[in-house]
Amino acid sequence: MIKELESQNANTLVYELEDYISQYEIEIIDKGIDALLKNRSKVNLMIAVNVKGENLGALVKEFQVGIKYWNKVNKIAYVTDKKYWKTLVEIDNIFTKIKEKYFNIDDIGKAWDWLNAD
Repeated sequence: MIKELESQNANTLVYELEDYISQYEIEIIDKGIDALLKNRSKVNLMIAVNVKGENLGALVKEFQVGIKYWNKVNKIAYVTDKKYWKTLVEIDNIFTKIKEKYFNIDDIGKAWDWLNAD
């Protein structure tokens, strides 16, 4: 399940993901990025993650969206209390030029500071 949350910044989309990630959730994020890019040259994402897993369709769609917005997404902050996401984000950073960073749920202020810094 996906829910778009209010953002503190006009160039940042905020989503909360729960349960299992499917292709549907990634398509919602894709449409959000596309809409925001009509008025901006770059976007940031903050994603609050509380999921149990994702299906293969979601992984494929994530790859496609990553390629589509390769030069348009600046940073992605993953906010969660699931420690294994830190390792997943570090591995993902090896394969993409999009800056991604893990933040514990208690450090959401630091996540906003990081997204706003350039």
